[in-house]
Amino acid sequence: MSISWEEPVAAGAAPCARSGHTFTSCGGRFLVFGGSGRCNGKAQTFNDLFELDTSTPEEYKWKQMITTGIAPPPRARHCAVALSDKHLLVFGGLDKRIRYNDAWVFSLEDKEWSQLQFEGPCPEPRAHLTATKFGSRVFFFGGYGGAGQVFSDLWTLRSCDSGSSAEEGGNGSRFCARGFKWENLTEQLQGTGPSPRFDHTAFIYPVTPNSDTFDKLLIMGGRDLSAMLHDSYVLDLASMTWQTEGAPLLPFEVCNNVCDDIESVPYHKVFSFGGKKGMMQYMNTVEVMDCGSQVWSTPPVDGGKAPCGREDTAWVYDPKSSSLLIFGGWASRWLGDLVKLNVSAIIGPPYACTSISPQAGPVYGETQMTIKGLRFKPGKVQVRFGNTEKTQLLVDAEYVDSETIKCKTANYEQFGATAVDVKVSINGEGWTVNKLSYSYFANTVARNCTAFGPGVLPNVVFGVGVPFLIQARDTLNERRTSGGDHFAARVVPAEGGLQGDAVIVDLQDGRYEVTYSVPQPGVYLVHVSHADLRRSEAVAIRGSPFKVEAADPWVKHRVLGQLPVKRTVSGCNSAELPWPLAGKHAGRGLCACRQTAASNIT
Repeated sequence: MSISWEEPVAAGAAPCARSGHTFTSCGGRFLVFGGSGRCNGKAQTFNDLFELDTSTPEEYKWKQMITTGIAPPPRARHCAVALSDKHLLVFGGLDKRIRYNDAWVFSLEDKEWSQLQFEGPCPEPRAHLTATKFGSRVFFFGGYGGAGQVFSDLWTLRSCDSGSSAEEGGNGSRFCARGFKWENLTEQLQGTGPSPRFDHTAFIYPVTPNSDTFDKLLIMGGRDLSAMLHDSYVLDLASMTWQTEGAPLLPFEVCNNVCDDIESVPYHKVFSFGGKKGMMQYMNTVEVMDCGSQVWSTPPVDGGKAPCGREDTAWVYDPKSSSLLIFGGWASRWLGDLVKLNVSAIIGPPYACTSISPQAGPVYGETQMTIKGLRFKPGKVQVRFGNTEKTQLLVDAEYVDSETIKCKTANYEQFGATAVDVKVSINGEGWTVNKLSYSYFANTVARNCTAFGPGVLPNVVFGVGVPFLIQARDTLNERRTSGGDHFAARVVPAEGGLQGDAVIVDLQDGRYEVTYSVPQPGVYLVHVSHADLRRSEAVAIRGSPFKVEAADPWVKHRVLGQLPVKRTVSGCNSAELPWPLAGKHAGRGLCACRQTAASNIT
């Protein structure tokens, strides 16, 4: 569960160094808009639009988009979200001392900007806010309005007419800028909401496994005019209630970082990068939260060098490479670098394994394995056995249904008996990240295996079950500690006749319980053998066959010799007592006369 850093090769006309810009995924296309920086030696604010093409992994390509229509005024520290696969929404921001509360939509199909026309009241001009899309609505929270005005209000923007906008209409080529409506939810929500803040983070995430819907909106960190904030608030999107108890929180206070939810199976993952924790203290750490446990952790770095710490940066997730692409930011200077954070080992493909059966098998492989999981799909299925690149072996597998895959284990003799990780890949989409372990054990050798117990002693009985145990041992004559071996037991008469019946139970600890019965008295041979899948015939274990003689367990033995003489205890013969008294005190450990005395005293 590690991350790695890369510096991808990017050709073309890249955006100049900047901060306070947005980097948004819109229909699989990655768009950088606005920000402030230095161009041609002059500090300025931008309203340019760039696209990063990642279709060729060996070399990304930047290009500046030529747009039509009236473009938004230059701005930085605004927010941007994808309304649909073909429409990008931009709201708010500032240029020098001017703050905006206008909203613009860019159509990727028409390459045209349109300014939205609102119905009713709308948020006050602001920057340093967050925007989060949930269903057909976009949630806007907080921000800074200048002149000491810090906001804690929550607004939503949605279309009033589902047939006239990209928000509800999806991917239609025509876009209508009218019919959008703002709604202030601040007073409608239950519970205690976040205090006024800006430069915070916001994201939605699900808490149920394998979920296609989102349950929570989280507001975390940021700052106000006097201090940085180390708190978090969760808005339950079903009941529209603020919650603070149990809300996930980064282990340190930070503001102006980037934070986003990424789909993963069975639980989504949330990543945080960068930000500022003090005056000119810029961070370059990565934190990840599993939405199942809702606990943050710091993943180990498995390769590459982390970029310099920064704030006011922007990133976008590329599902094809399972990577977060980070561009620009501020570190006491404007940055214009493009960095790739590979999180494939944490995110994994859009399917997951949950269990394997069996969990152990012989090192020579060929054991039938069933893999259970989530969201499996038809295609070329492969299963990987191994812990490192040099010890990994691949086998083809069979897709059964969305929750089941079957395969035969790989032959691991070249690496020896050990525990290995099992991972699945479908159509080359990457390997699953759930940790499932399979134990290869050294081959069981029949000549080393032993049998012991009543069933292999010389004298047994017929007509009832007679048990004994088999202890499996491997090539090193060590006791096996798991099941899965193929033993067979046959009980045959030494001189012909009816055979006995035998049943073997795998105790899953290297031992096998055998119970057999024979139909009549006589001498029998108990054959015990082990079936090695690589051999055409089973091999007898040590000492097999075992010769036993079965006798009748119901024969009443005659008692020979003279009966014992009557004994007198303490001068008193209990046989001479009256019958009722002798019977009353029989078997109490006293002679009859003493028992009688005891009874009289009582």
